[in-house]
Amino acid sequence: MVQYSYMIPLDRTRADLLRGGPAGYRYEARPRGVVITVLSWSRRLTVIALVVALAAGVLFPARRALGQGAPIKIGTVFAVTGPASSLGKPEKDTATMLQAQLAGTPIGGRPVQLITYDSETDPTKAVLLIKKAVTEDNVVAVVGGTTSPESQAMADYAMSAETPFMSVAASTTLSVPSRAWVFQMPQRNDVAAATALQYLLALHVKTFAFLYRNDDFGQDGLVALRTYGLHQGITLVDTEAFAATDTDLSVQVARARVKNPDAMVVWSTPPTASIAAKNIRQLGMKTPIVESHGIANKAFIQLAGPAADGVVFPSGKLLVVDKLPAGDPQKALLEKYAKDFEAANKYAANTFGGHAFDGLTMLLDAIRHVGPDKAKIREYLEHLKGFVGTGGVFNLSPQNHNGLTTKDMVLVVIKNGNWDIWK
Repeated sequence: MVQYSYMIPLDRTRADLLRGGPAGYRYEARPRGVVITVLSWSRRLTVIALVVALAAGVLFPARRALGQGAPIKIGTVFAVTGPASSLGKPEKDTATMLQAQLAGTPIGGRPVQLITYDSETDPTKAVLLIKKAVTEDNVVAVVGGTTSPESQAMADYAMSAETPFMSVAASTTLSVPSRAWVFQMPQRNDVAAATALQYLLALHVKTFAFLYRNDDFGQDGLVALRTYGLHQGITLVDTEAFAATDTDLSVQVARARVKNPDAMVVWSTPPTASIAAKNIRQLGMKTPIVESHGIANKAFIQLAGPAADGVVFPSGKLLVVDKLPAGDPQKALLEKYAKDFEAANKYAANTFGGHAFDGLTMLLDAIRHVGPDKAKIREYLEHLKGFVGTGGVFNLSPQNHNGLTTKDMVLVVIKNGNWDIWK
């Protein structure tokens, strides 16, 4: 027999309650065995205060709307400003787009919150921000590190904090097996270099000069191109370094020109990648220009102007999605990402925003499967197979936290200010 306890005013009798009361009250028949508790005015005031406190969430936190729990937080640290802003802004804009798409779609009853910071292309600031995201915001993972120097510094902190870090930079040394908490979204420099070499081989090039940004990204590209070139009988005849903040590279180009290389290879990102192309053409060199996958955005074309025409570079497939065959496993996803991005941001998508998309959606996939536990997320990602992203089809393993190959890249040529597949 079910019992209920009702609180009634002292000035109302049991008989009054059972037969009805004054207007504004509603009474219903009770089941047998009802226990009616009569309270004094002082106890009634105490009960009223308790009810008010509960309603206000003073004694117990109120349940979130729609039964949702505390948010699952993911941190993002991108170079929204500074020399690498042409890369970092589409990364940040992708995160903003995804946050809007996630509205009303909780995971395990909990909303997802993306917290975005601007590193200003400063490795020192990038480390401070990832630390803030982990220790103050209590994020379960971080996506970011627009440039390789930023990512290298952030990766070291992620290891010490045992927090999954999805790097959006391309240095080959970022996701080595000893960095168990670090994963890498772009095609790594070694993969991009091997793809670029296919173009040099097709042209029967025997010598090349290498101009590079003097940081982890450029130095890593130099090692890869020199090594692969030697294996294919292509000789590196000159190397010229420059800083990310340089505004003119005529001196470096002039020194390389003296060596009479069959091709000029540039390993950087805008704006210096564009400056290099302009200076090469301004100094009258007609040799082919090969650049890195770091130029896969419209900023390169805008800054290089007519010098961009004819430049060939390795890239993910996003830039040429309209030219992919119908059966390409990435085509549907690339078309949707490009359409969604342009609708949200009013400019065309590029591969850098795609790297952020891959890192965030890969984390969301992990959280849906194993929950917001850092160790479980890391373990899930490390064995992820066949994940279709904008950068390719990812097949990760404990030995390879990138999982992309040359099959995930194409050679792109710039024609009349637009992208095309080089054939």
